[in-house]
Amino acid sequence: MDDSGRVSDQAALTTSSGRSWLIVGGILAALSIGFLFGMRDLNPPGVATAGLVAVIALYLGMVAVRFGVGRLRLRLGLLAALTIAICLAFVLCALVIASTEWSAVVA
Repeated sequence: MDDSGRVSDQAALTTSSGRSWLIVGGILAALSIGFLFGMRDLNPPGVATAGLVAVIALYLGMVAVRFGVGRLRLRLGLLAALTIAICLAFVLCALVIASTEWSAVVA
């Protein structure tokens, strides 16, 4: 039993080519874009559009990192960080929209 228990020693962060990160990031981006596209007409104006732009830019950043960064560990770390950033951008925009819309309903 020589397996390390450290998170940073996982294959997805040490030996992967980065393709799996692009697939996961693409799925997250597609879901986020779909939901944000449906929220475009909700208040506050522009938040969903800003979220759409952010998610698309983050995914394009993932593609650029995958093919532009040569050092494997750095590439995989950046891909992981960008995947998390896609999730955070969506959640932040969705929470702002949901809280604004909810306050309009409650008031």
